[in-house]
Amino acid sequence: MHPLSILGELPSGYVVHEDARGVVVRRADLAEAFEANGFGLDARKAFAVSDLHGRRTLHELVVAGSRYVIRRYHHGGLLRWLTGARFRDPERPFRELTLAARLASLGVRTPPVVAARALSAAGGGWFLDVVSERIEGAHDLGRVLLADTRGEVSLSRRRNLCRAAGRLIARLHALGFVHADLTPRNLLVRDAPDEPELWVLDLDRSTFITALDLDRATDNLRRLHRHVSRLILEGRARLSATDLARFAGAYAPERAERHALVRAIQAGHRRSRGLHRTGWFLERHFGGRGADAH
Repeated sequence: MHPLSILGELPSGYVVHEDARGVVVRRADLAEAFEANGFGLDARKAFAVSDLHGRRTLHELVVAGSRYVIRRYHHGGLLRWLTGARFRDPERPFRELTLAARLASLGVRTPPVVAARALSAAGGGWFLDVVSERIEGAHDLGRVLLADTRGEVSLSRRRNLCRAAGRLIARLHALGFVHADLTPRNLLVRDAPDEPELWVLDLDRSTFITALDLDRATDNLRRLHRHVSRLILEGRARLSATDLARFAGAYAPERAERHALVRAIQAGHRRSRGLHRTGWFLERHFGGRGADAH
């Protein structure tokens, strides 16, 4: 295979191993243990299924008492029927690794990606995996929202969570970072004494934009709101006008900007509501697991 240009952008402390079977990148201090436990260029190793949930089944690798989460890339939408877990671009998991390292260096919580690989698939394409540290004691926001509908989340925690989410996404946008799949499933929540700690997950296809304009940032927020609206429609979340105001207030503290933001999010939701509901119906009945399914 041709050398992958993204490998020249890897952060320090990682080692690369490649041959005709593909490419695997592992953090240097874990490389030997990961190889011994089957995370290398041999695709035959089966890993234990994780109790965590993602778009698809997650797996785990335990090394020296620490747990690491293995996520295999899968297509969404109609492509899942055509290509399954095969991808044309072998660089994607390594881009995600570099993005995670860059976000962490900027002070944003995201689980460290400790390994990534691209394995050549018979018949063409690549199977892609990333391995990240497991954040113990944390749950994805979708699960927390579901618990809230059962009365298991206190009012003060609910308020703090809305504000923490607003501040996190404001921070991402201030850095010029746009998450390609900004959904409740990809925000991890861990309780802390002052306010919840939020972590950003699944950075595949996300990007830094040199000059992130208001329209692009608002579109990213609409995506999150759309997914929460879907959870509400399915009875797995609730969102009051006050909750949205708290989120917007943390994202944009200035009053006029905050009000404009809420109006823009709500207007976009009204315009696209029918189309997205149709898409959700089709995915739910013909596409297997829905977004943020648990």
